Amino acid sequence: MQKILQVTDIHLLADPAEKLQGAVIEQRWQRVLAHIQAHHLDADLLMLTGDLVHHSGPAAYQRLTRDLDALGLPAVWIPGNHDCAEEMSRYGSVALNRDIVELGGWRVVLLNSTAEPDGRGSGSLSSSELKRLCNELDVQEDTHLLLVLHHNPLALGSVWQDAIALKNADQFWPLLENRTHVRGIIFGHVHQQWTLNHKGVALFSSPAVAPQYKAGCSDVTLEDDPALIGPAYRVYHLQPDGNITAETVRPIDSVAP
Repeated sequence: MQKILQVTDIHLLADPAEKLQGAVIEQRWQRVLAHIQAHHLDADLLMLTGDLVHHSGPAAYQRLTRDLDALGLPAVWIPGNHDCAEEMSRYGSVALNRDIVELGGWRVVLLNSTAEPDGRGSGSLSSSELKRLCNELDVQEDTHLLLVLHHNPLALGSVWQDAIALKNADQFWPLLENRTHVRGIIFGHVHQQWTLNHKGVALFSSPAVAPQYKAGCSDVTLEDDPALIGPAYRVYHLQPDGNITAETVRPIDSVAP
């Protein structure tokens, strides 16, 4: 069994003392880091699934990589719509910028869904990413596949978030038809916890490190439930038989902004 962590939508700012949506993001991030260090240093992989910084430039990426180095877990990251993929390549290690990770009988395929941005938050899988995914699906039929991307590949019932989901989901889903070795999809972007099943594939998302959004809303609405407003991350166990279990972790002192 493999244990992986998902940390998503950190939205680090260039100035660690600055606030975003009323919260000091650096404090929330450090709270998550400390909790992982105290409880999950046995994880096989830490995945950072996009929106790592908030259009913050090199300073935030350099601070983030220093934090990850100090944590010491094997880690990978993918860009979100608020990231700069070129800066991630420049300031992150080769290991952080991997697009494939082998974990026992599992193969984690990390996809970049930030092509063709619309300026509002949506993104797409480029033609080269779709081709790479096709190759993985064809070659790895004897391995459990876990696909990881930033944008949600299906609608979740929030009008504003559904408008900025994966733009070419209509090209993505047909590729997975009859591909029973695709055992799960993990995404970020929505700042909410989801556990779903679509077309026979399990889907999961984690709440954000940054402030959370309330589900099922027409417009941008911050979460106001005291039990849900704090930073959070998710722990997954990849079973040898291809099943995935998930647990959302909310550090106990995370109610404070």
